[in-house]
Amino acid sequence: MNADESPIEQLEVTGSHFEVGFAIGERFAMQIQRLLDNYAFFQQQIVPHHRTPDGRARYQALLESSRSRFPNYCVELEGLAQGAKCSFEDLFLVNMRGEYREHLRGTELRGCTDCALLTDEAALIGHNEDGSPILRDNMYLIHARVEDAPAFTALSYPGFLCGNAFGFNAAGVCFSIDNVSPRNVREGVGRQFVARSLLDACSLDDAIERATVPGQAMGFSYTIGSTAERRIVLVEVAPGSYHVRDVRGCYSHTNHYRELDATQTVGPSSLARLERANTLLRKDPPVDAAGVLSILGDHADEGFPIYRTAAPPDQSATLYTALFDLDRRSLRIYTGHPARDADKSVAFAM
Repeated sequence: MNADESPIEQLEVTGSHFEVGFAIGERFAMQIQRLLDNYAFFQQQIVPHHRTPDGRARYQALLESSRSRFPNYCVELEGLAQGAKCSFEDLFLVNMRGEYREHLRGTELRGCTDCALLTDEAALIGHNEDGSPILRDNMYLIHARVEDAPAFTALSYPGFLCGNAFGFNAAGVCFSIDNVSPRNVREGVGRQFVARSLLDACSLDDAIERATVPGQAMGFSYTIGSTAERRIVLVEVAPGSYHVRDVRGCYSHTNHYRELDATQTVGPSSLARLERANTLLRKDPPVDAAGVLSILGDHADEGFPIYRTAAPPDQSATLYTALFDLDRRSLRIYTGHPARDADKSVAFAM
């Protein structure tokens, strides 16, 4: 599909880390500034904390760790800031929102839902990208080739490094991310930088190694697939520990650790969505894409449905649904309900 016809804004870009970051920032400057102006947690909690001596010390420690481990991605973020005509400091703080949320005890727990299926007949990763409804028209797809790394495609949040939603690259590596909330957040490498590195992975094992790099301040849960190996793994990461599980059959994940023994904060939506997904898996296990999408589109739980609409008490909405098909080497992104609004989608070859 031509980018002009797509329901999601897209940008193709090639160059150095700085050049790619600058091009993204320049093109989506309005969306980035809109996020900075309207992101309540950033304006009301992170910024005031950052102005304190403790906040400045925390910023320096996080920045030094990220620059030491991922200098190229810091340069990419510098390009993003310059292209958008905003401060690097602000964008770095936004990219550290998870590390600050746990430190400041932010009360809003957002997240996503994954449903992976691996059988002899199907190899699928389904993902609901959930977040604030104000982000629905602010996100964009980046198609990039950065220096000598594999070309990649990633859904991106304004002002963030690519990689913290879902994406794939030319090496056949694809992944989606679920937010998790460990309580033992420490000084270390920011998880947004770790997630960005997965887009440069050359194999599934390389992606696992990148996801579990030592010295992380926090962590994500990753569902990672490889078209070359026809393999899917779940990788849960917390500060100082991780767990890798090979998926066989059907497996669902929301926004808390299922495999890793970690002290964590678990929200009611995450618990309800996982319980409902597991009930559906036991009752009628999916065997194909339609079955996976049916689970991701389920809204039977009136309080905390899997497919979310930000109806109270829930605060999040499902912004997009992604379906990776490893056998067909394709990604389809649904901009509406994945079962009812199948025509509202766009597909990409992996």
